[in-house]
Amino acid sequence: MLGKNPVRPQELSDGQSLWIQSVFYTLQGEGPFIGKPALFVRLAGCNLKCFWCDTDFESSTWHPTLDELFERIESERPQHCKLVVITGGEPFRQNIAPLVERLLAMKLSVQIETNGTLWVELPEHKDLHIVCSPKSSFIHERLLPRITTFKYVLESDGISSDDGLPNRSTQKCDTETTIARPPAGSDIYVMPLDAGEEKQNEANRRICVDVAMRFGYRMTLQSHKLLNID
Repeated sequence: MLGKNPVRPQELSDGQSLWIQSVFYTLQGEGPFIGKPALFVRLAGCNLKCFWCDTDFESSTWHPTLDELFERIESERPQHCKLVVITGGEPFRQNIAPLVERLLAMKLSVQIETNGTLWVELPEHKDLHIVCSPKSSFIHERLLPRITTFKYVLESDGISSDDGLPNRSTQKCDTETTIARPPAGSDIYVMPLDAGEEKQNEANRRICVDVAMRFGYRMTLQSHKLLNID
């Protein structure tokens, strides 16, 4: 969307119908489950507009009931696939609790990818994994203790010498700001920003290598882009 999407507020219904961008089977391309077969459920709409975001989460007009959504999920998900990734947009913009509870009841692992600013009450469960990629200075206080992994997108400049993490706004280009930091001892991944230009991308990859080695983080690439898959 490259920052051109409308900023949409949190809209909490009973969760029996959701605005869905797409449902698809692929490999998880980044983060703690990288390389694992996964069924992706991409929710539409976001409460932020990151100027470098290249994901389409606004073009769908599909508002399925939960039963209709599960029909699609089960038609797309092979039996051996036990991981469902709920992403966006921003998943917590909608009431995903009934969706998550039903997936967990099916003995599936659920990963939620979030920018950290919103929260919906969810059950505590060993198979629920929340990956937060902070995009602002704020992380919702109820969400913070539930985050299992932090993921930061880095570019070759605009990072702090103190911890190697971003200090540049995701909402306004070339503007410095404080991006929320993880608590001590957190599981942290760093990932290079895809700038759409190979020379800059190489510099972004290099800074991720340097930061990971200096501070002990894990580096992840957007392997789905390298493999040309969704």
